[in-house]
Amino acid sequence: MNILHIACTNGDMCNGVQVVVPQHLRAQGKYATVAFVNISNIKVDGDCEQFEYNDNFSVAALPVPFNKPDIVIFHECYRIQYIKIAKELKKIKIPYVIVPHGELSNDAQKKKRVKKLVANILIFNRFIGGAAGVQLLSDMELNNTKLGKFKFVATNGIHIPKKRKQHFSTNGIKFVYIGRLDAYHKGLDLMIEGVSKCAGIMRSNSCTIDIYGPDILGRREHVEKLISEYNVGDLFTLHDPVVGEEKERVLLDGDIFIQTSRFEGMPMGILEAMSYGLPCLVTEGTTLAEFIEQNDAGWSCATDSKKIAETITDAVTNRKKFSSMSIDARQSVMTYFSWDTVAKNTVSIYMDRCGVFEDKQQSV
Repeated sequence: MNILHIACTNGDMCNGVQVVVPQHLRAQGKYATVAFVNISNIKVDGDCEQFEYNDNFSVAALPVPFNKPDIVIFHECYRIQYIKIAKELKKIKIPYVIVPHGELSNDAQKKKRVKKLVANILIFNRFIGGAAGVQLLSDMELNNTKLGKFKFVATNGIHIPKKRKQHFSTNGIKFVYIGRLDAYHKGLDLMIEGVSKCAGIMRSNSCTIDIYGPDILGRREHVEKLISEYNVGDLFTLHDPVVGEEKERVLLDGDIFIQTSRFEGMPMGILEAMSYGLPCLVTEGTTLAEFIEQNDAGWSCATDSKKIAETITDAVTNRKKFSSMSIDARQSVMTYFSWDTVAKNTVSIYMDRCGVFEDKQQSV
């Protein structure tokens, strides 16, 4: 099977989409012939063929076999460059799948609602409706997405690191968040408000929350303002983004990973934290709340500041659970989210979506 992925990545390792696209290429390459077109023309890590993009780009002009791929995968939806490519694919009868990475969920559509409504009507509805499938990253995202005729679930994956959490703090509890400083999307406003409601018990138990993320569009200042308004500056510390070995150190030094998003596709930060054996405290908006509860890998709650406060209190007063949750967090990710498992399932679905018969493609 020949799969052509198309995305717009710039190497920003603080963005989950940027992280997972190269991983999809690498993992699916074991079970199919994979190539990549990056709209930004930045090379990504991986062994697959990578083709340049320009204003005259044409799939039909690519080298064999990618001039007639079995299927094309678009990562994210709102890229105007995709529209022309999709029109060509329709003309030459090549199916395509859109992986919106959370962009098409009902909650995401509420953000800049009028702008998205107009853009959908004028440009993107035909692109979305013409897809052979819209690939959603969780059952929750599936249930929370109206756009798209043919929807299915195929998750992201995670590499399991060699190191894992071995010991928890004996003096205090360190909560950690690593991600974008988007107060609405990531629910940082809800987190900060929630902490203000349980600040007493957090202070009496020497709890802290370290937030790591890039300062984009003045968002750090907004988060700082929220922390000040709720008088919890002693509980929060904002840091620059971390990647690589420094990120690993931060995770292993933490006790609980916390993420209180209003909506997500598949939050890689949570999966990564779990892969190191870090218990997670998450809201339903992250899409991983049910998974974490079912696997005893942490705590979950409604996407609401009051519930966040109650759940933080529960976690703080039940630190005896940390060690067992750590083991379960890592094991559950190894079982359900290894890249090899994800790639096998995803390629199989792509075969079904594009109608490629068993004798015409590589065995999976």
